[in-house]
This record gives sequence, structure tokens and C-alpha cells, in this order.
Amino acid sequence: MFDLFDLVIVMVLVGIGALFWQLRRISEVAQFHAQRACRQRRLQLLNVARSKARLGWIPGGGIGWHCEYQCEFSTDGMNQLTATLEMMGNRLKAVQMPFYPEPEWDQAPMARGKVGMGGCGGGSCAPKSGCNTGCR
Repeated sequence: MFDLFDLVIVMVLVGIGALFWQLRRISEVAQFHAQRACRQRRLQLLNVARSKARLGWIPGGGIGWHCEYQCEFSTDGMNQLTATLEMMGNRLKAVQMPFYPEPEWDQAPMARGKVGMGGCGGGSCAPKSGCNTGCR
């Protein structure tokens, strides 16, 4: 019914699936780190995309993925700059951000309208109105 060739094919497919699953998990961790870095610097995160991925030796962890992510962010809602996140497995190795002008929050454009149910639109939920929706 099953011979050795079928077993090898199934194991190769399971291995490929596991590698894909690892890359997806690392991408979610990178997204979290990009959001945290932008929140700490009061920037707007626009996009996160993996630009490089290779298998390699991770000190203290064995064989794993070395990934590089390009993160696009904005300081005032109008410009677009690119930062780089380096990941070794599930750990953040480095964040390289370009020099950017400090945003002038009093002069930055305000969002108009609402996003979803009680979202972070402008309007009645401006920062000085005391609205507490958990959006930062």
C-alpha cells in the first residue's frame, strides 16, 4: 500500500509546511515589533514586508531563519520612509531607522470620519476631547 518513496514524499511535504509555518510566525512577531517601534516614536506604521529570508545558524537556538523586513512609516501622514527590521528566529536582532523630521503634531492633518465601531477616526474622538477608545 505505502512504500518508502511515498513516506519520503509525505515527510518532505510536512517539512515544507513546517518551514512555511515558521516564516508566518516570524512575520507576525516582526509585525508586532514594527508596531511597537512606531508607537514608541509616535509614528504611523504603513506596511511591513519580508525582503530576505535564509536558513542559518542561530546562536543558542540551532538552525533557524534569518529574516529582514522592510517597514514603511510616516511622520505626518503625508510622507513615507522605510526602516529595516532584522530577525533571528523569533527574536528581534536590530531596527535600523532613517533620520526623519520630528512630526509637528499641532500641524499634522487630522483624520475625518470614523473607522469601524468606535474606531480611531478624528471627529469627536480627537486627542484633547477625552475620548478613551484604546487607540494610540
